[in-house]
Amino acid sequence: MNQSKTVAAALLAISLAACGGDNNHASPAPTDPTTPTLPTPETPAPETPTPETPTPEEPTPETPAPVAEVYIDESFDGLTALPAGWSAPAGNRGTVSVRDGSLIIDGRAHSSEMTAVVLPASLQALSNYRIDAQFTIESPNNATRWASVMYRTSGADNARPYDPYYQFAVRVTATASNGTEFAQRKNGQWLVTGTKAFSENIDPAKTYTATVIVHGNRVRQYLDNMLTHDMTLDEAMAKGGVGLQTTGAIMRVDSIKVTQQLTALPDVSKVIAVQDTGTPASMAPTLVQPMSAQTQLAGSGASNALFVIDSSLNLRSESGESLASLAHYFAQADRNTIPVLRIADSATVTALAQFARSNNDLGDVTLLSDNVELLASARRAIPAVRTAVDFSGVSILGNTTQDILQVVSATNRAKAKIAVLPAAMTNRTTVAHLQRLLLTPWAKSTATTPAAAAEVLTTGVNGVIAANAGVYSAVLKQLPANTLLRKPLVTGHRGMPGTTDENTLEGARAAVAAGADAVENDIYMTTDRHLVIMHDDTVTRTTNGTGRIEDMTLAQVKQLKTKPSGLSVPTLQEFFAEFKGRNVSHFIELKSTTAGIVPLLKEELEKAGVRDQVVAISFSGDQLNRMAETLPEISTGFLNSSADAGDVAVNLRNILNGTQLYSSTYNPSFAGLTQATMEAGKHRGTTFWPWTINTENDFYRFYSYGTHGITTDHAYWAKDFPVAISTAATASATIGSPFAAAVDLTTQVGTLSSAFSNQMVVLDGSPAHTVGSDGRVTFTAAGTATVLPGYTHKMGTGTYSYTIFAKPMTVQVGAQ
Repeated sequence: MNQSKTVAAALLAISLAACGGDNNHASPAPTDPTTPTLPTPETPAPETPTPETPTPEEPTPETPAPVAEVYIDESFDGLTALPAGWSAPAGNRGTVSVRDGSLIIDGRAHSSEMTAVVLPASLQALSNYRIDAQFTIESPNNATRWASVMYRTSGADNARPYDPYYQFAVRVTATASNGTEFAQRKNGQWLVTGTKAFSENIDPAKTYTATVIVHGNRVRQYLDNMLTHDMTLDEAMAKGGVGLQTTGAIMRVDSIKVTQQLTALPDVSKVIAVQDTGTPASMAPTLVQPMSAQTQLAGSGASNALFVIDSSLNLRSESGESLASLAHYFAQADRNTIPVLRIADSATVTALAQFARSNNDLGDVTLLSDNVELLASARRAIPAVRTAVDFSGVSILGNTTQDILQVVSATNRAKAKIAVLPAAMTNRTTVAHLQRLLLTPWAKSTATTPAAAAEVLTTGVNGVIAANAGVYSAVLKQLPANTLLRKPLVTGHRGMPGTTDENTLEGARAAVAAGADAVENDIYMTTDRHLVIMHDDTVTRTTNGTGRIEDMTLAQVKQLKTKPSGLSVPTLQEFFAEFKGRNVSHFIELKSTTAGIVPLLKEELEKAGVRDQVVAISFSGDQLNRMAETLPEISTGFLNSSADAGDVAVNLRNILNGTQLYSSTYNPSFAGLTQATMEAGKHRGTTFWPWTINTENDFYRFYSYGTHGITTDHAYWAKDFPVAISTAATASATIGSPFAAAVDLTTQVGTLSSAFSNQMVVLDGSPAHTVGSDGRVTFTAAGTATVLPGYTHKMGTGTYSYTIFAKPMTVQVGAQ
């Protein structure tokens, strides 16, 4: 490294160090200025005497404000049995009692089947009410058990009593990603479409207030005044009763009040329905159009519009033209692009926060800057807003491991996922490395020709800030269905348990040999501070031993043998040593909730020197927050089990609520993820890493969707997939003769082979031609053509396929 680059790098490092990480895990979850606060209950007013009829000379009195009726107000004082009209369902697994001024719902008899209390049946005729329940959870069978407020319950005479209904559930480990839930029970099955972490785990010595406000087809759920879920309800469940229930724990209820809800809830804040290129390609890059007075967004294919914004919240072009105010832009009801706002100072952040507090939703806005600390401060002030770091002007960045880690570290410190790359880093190798580290790379391009646009697209970037989005849109529209410009990454779940004992070094080797891009493993900490690989918190299921792994020393763990093959339980350091320097990532799941595990992970990473190969994932909100505090340079993934809500906009809002809270990727159970949701999410820089896909057809389906990463027990399913294609830069063709390009294919496991392209995209400006069903091109005129040679691969039985493309090739077409 030369001296000027060394100095510049040092200055950048100082800037990054100044950013630091935020200690969120010891504080309440951030309050977003765009998030509604818990309204004051609509308290019944005292009775007002009927006014006398006014004389003609007297003014007409104002109509008295509607009075909210109190349906239930119960504190259980002096009671030894359930209040009149309350009931315990016949199917309860546990017991219900009233003692010492509290309702006691004891569900410890079963950890998955419920014990409930239902309030008077008269409530079943109601639609609009507010529930405030003061409660706590005691003596849980395990930390995942929960208590809930049920609402819109059906009658006791249904085939399944009280089913369907909704519930607001709170887990003992409320800081987990699914610590609070919005769930529907229907036909004996759960549909959980909203999850959110609370600021602390439930302490049995404290009392909490769960509030449910339901009106029409809308509901808001709060825990201790913190809004956890803002959802839409099924129109078919317009009325219903109220209940309380738990499973695997004691729910102690000190009071409950049910009040008429007179005021309608506002519509759910939804994300923008954006325009798109209309490309058939899977998860094609989003396009960002820098705005000017002459820019025509309609039909450009740009899903994002880039403005410069100042502290007066005026929007300008990057050359300084005045365009509009932010308020005017937001007032356009028909806008179909996401604003990307370039910010330059803290005064602008302050103004944006004030704008948000004035009931303007900034939850579908991206802030762009080259100032890491400014972006981090924006996220602290407005947690719902997205951020993107602009490295495009940083000329010192190249493609070394150090350069890549600087980009990852700065992006994570900015609480962002999007990194706008300099030209030097906009190449397939560096882009793929950043994607393995859970970043969302965007390119910046001034391309004016299809060939130049295709050069950028074939790097695999997730987005392009394009001076001319229309040029990119035209190329993307030419691509065939299921084109993959970026390779889905295959993650071996616990190694490759389809063939080898889970979470063993042998299993990890097998997964990598089968072509896995990453290996997922679960870590716990021994009593003598070593990180070891184990899925469960006990060793009973997977080894010949018994007991909690975190109650053991390393020596004791090393005495264990795995089932059925009798292999050793490895340490994380053994994993690091095995794959150091190889093109393999470690997806480390923080399964343990032990606070000390994250500082120990930091020590182990410093010892091993493998930060460029490591990401962390977790269901635990506490652990994700600890990662942000202790290891802010390491990317994280938000594991969850959220279900599909049946509405892309609702899905996306739920996803953004989770990923913004932790500045993370979205790592859901695959059954709750749809292609449409992923396609919408890509425009926000969200990447999707579903688990665990263990049927071949589902694997092929998600692969053809262009999913960012697929976690599976069977990494070998992809081992023979062609994943890279290359050609000569030039070729020649004869008028009237079918042309196919000679290509070199590389498979998932690195096997090389030669073939001919079976897909061909001829870019605009090329000589006249036809394309046959076999993908060969026949030119009918002479000239210079620019083509994208491609190769289509059919997976499995051929139901699912995908196409990959090489860089643009120049073809000279002449007579024979």
